[in-house]
Amino acid sequence: MPSTICEDAELRALVEPLKEAGKGVFVVAAGSKATPEYLEQMAAETGRPMFMVTVLTMYNRAQPERALQYYERCAAAQQRGREVCIHTSCQPLSFDFTLREPYILYSHDAFDRVKAVPPEGRATVYRDRSFRKRLRENFLKPAQGILFYGDWSQVEQDGVPVTELAQREGKDPLDYVFDLPLDTQLVAKLYQNDDEAVAPLLKHPAGVIALSDAGAHLVYFCDAGYGLHFLAHWVRETGTFTLQEAVRRLTSDPARKYRIPGRGTLAPGNHADLLLFDPGEVGVSELQRVRDMPAGGARMIRHPRGVHGVWVNGVRVFDGKDYEALPAGPGAVLREFSP
Repeated sequence: MPSTICEDAELRALVEPLKEAGKGVFVVAAGSKATPEYLEQMAAETGRPMFMVTVLTMYNRAQPERALQYYERCAAAQQRGREVCIHTSCQPLSFDFTLREPYILYSHDAFDRVKAVPPEGRATVYRDRSFRKRLRENFLKPAQGILFYGDWSQVEQDGVPVTELAQREGKDPLDYVFDLPLDTQLVAKLYQNDDEAVAPLLKHPAGVIALSDAGAHLVYFCDAGYGLHFLAHWVRETGTFTLQEAVRRLTSDPARKYRIPGRGTLAPGNHADLLLFDPGEVGVSELQRVRDMPAGGARMIRHPRGVHGVWVNGVRVFDGKDYEALPAGPGAVLREFSP
């Protein structure tokens, strides 16, 4: 990503217009610049809100204390008058992958051999004992910035942890996985996967509920519907938030932090953006893979549950089952922002 590889001078030149305009926000994804300290400096120079998006701010069993430390560093910046916030995911960050394209493992040097051969030839590498030995060594001494640390209990096949499936067959989990056919679908739930640890992050004043990523990685995962998941899991199922507070965190709170005028609250003169839902049923379906892209390409989707209507600028666009057939959409690109 540009934010990962660009020089400091280039990034500052890109952000300078925010200061000149006196409005706008800046969001950086990952890379060495996605730190509270760097963004606090940018906020001081521009006077604008700064947001960071990185797995470093998500709970991970391998480094359980790290995420909250990032939030506290952002809170310290806020106390000094600098708006630095974290995009907080309210659901486990899941990665769909196969051994044909095991992208979450590529950062381990054992996979240098895998990347060097075409996908159809990778099974031969996986069967090699020296490959498996090297990967186990990688897990014992993981490099910085990797996604998967070797905890196979976080990887599922058809909804069942591979550790359980491996035990049934009397195998080591690593051997079980790399004995699978290349196109076996696996799901790794690596971050934000412990409610007790994630709840303090969701409640933290340095966070804003966000990070959908819907559509950004069509083939691998789909986090669409995070708001519906928030209402289902964190309100109805766990009682971590009241319904009123959850609605505020999904509407007026982000609208205020992003400086979007006329939205996020129901008030005279505001845009009528509405969601009609049943609190007892609201939620989102499991992931489904469909092949409706050009040339038969696949993508991951999810469907809403307990939703009975969506209105954009006062016009109903969804009745809970079907999208309305309208000659033109009522939505508009957001071009106006508050100072």
